[in-house]
Amino acid sequence: MRPGGFAAFVMALALAPLALPQMASAEHRTIAAQLGTAASGAASDASGAAPGVFALDIRGAEARALSLTLWYPAEPGPESDFAGNAVFRGTRAIPGAAPHLAAPDSRFPVVLISHGGLRSAADSGAWLAAGLARAGYLAVEVNAPRTADARAALDEIWRRPQDMSRALDHLLRHPEWAGRIDPDQIFAVGFALGGTAALTLAGMGPDAEGYLQSCENAGQGNPDCGWLAAQGVSPEQTDAAALDADRHDPRFRAAIAIAPEYLPVLDVSNGIDAPALVVSLGPDIPSGAARLPDGVAQMTLPQAGPTDGFALCTEAGPQILARDGGNPALCGASSEARADAHRVILAAITAFLQDADAHP
Repeated sequence: MRPGGFAAFVMALALAPLALPQMASAEHRTIAAQLGTAASGAASDASGAAPGVFALDIRGAEARALSLTLWYPAEPGPESDFAGNAVFRGTRAIPGAAPHLAAPDSRFPVVLISHGGLRSAADSGAWLAAGLARAGYLAVEVNAPRTADARAALDEIWRRPQDMSRALDHLLRHPEWAGRIDPDQIFAVGFALGGTAALTLAGMGPDAEGYLQSCENAGQGNPDCGWLAAQGVSPEQTDAAALDADRHDPRFRAAIAIAPEYLPVLDVSNGIDAPALVVSLGPDIPSGAARLPDGVAQMTLPQAGPTDGFALCTEAGPQILARDGGNPALCGASSEARADAHRVILAAITAFLQDADAHP
């Protein structure tokens, strides 16, 4: 991908290249983004209007049921908070609003989103989807049922990309939405395990043997080894045949992975088939980053925290988490810092997708 909007975004935020071994090409770079005043204006061209939100269900006979939450530029209407709870703030939206298209015959570019790790709640990426909708995208969060137990959770590594491809199939056949989608502008974005799914769709999925052994040695990118062991479960119990299946979907023009899991065990032997961006949250270069192939741009947000892919917390959120045995760190350093991180993440995503669309 040639330098364009993403390069301009990098320069606008005064980003400095960070030298890493084996990362010398212009496309294969790691960038350090400083949050603060520059970040607060990074997405200033996005509309501040509340997006529309619309729910679709996929009932599968041979595959699991999915729920899709569609966020899109909308005509004005009554607003309400969506996807909030006692811990995380809701996101303003206009339920069931009529889509707002630039022209009657225009179509939306589409971003499918897989957000969070094994135990993330549905619509936990509402802030991200809403931000993309305000930037002009039809953003579709793909929600699967919560896994019944740790054994079922093992298969999320291959189910997530399968879910995103099934969701795209459904959208492209949908009588109301298919005609509003530009089939040449389809992208994948994910956070944590969802980031791994996005990279898988672009042709760089997990190496089956590496994943099966990902709890045998430290530093293999599996954040759930302790939880799995406490449940008496090992990655070696994953459905090996399903794990080894090719989940690459060439309909996706580009992929963006925010703090993806399993970087050390991704199969990089054949490179990647679409432009991809890996965004790291925090000052540390993640394990496995140095082995990513050309075609994968990398940027790090050193002042962000590893949980800044989640929504802003309510005022009572940290106390509720502490009281209920959760981790108050999920709420980050402050609401202001998390909002800054969200602005830079959204600006990076939109700049990268615009580049991918302009320079296929």
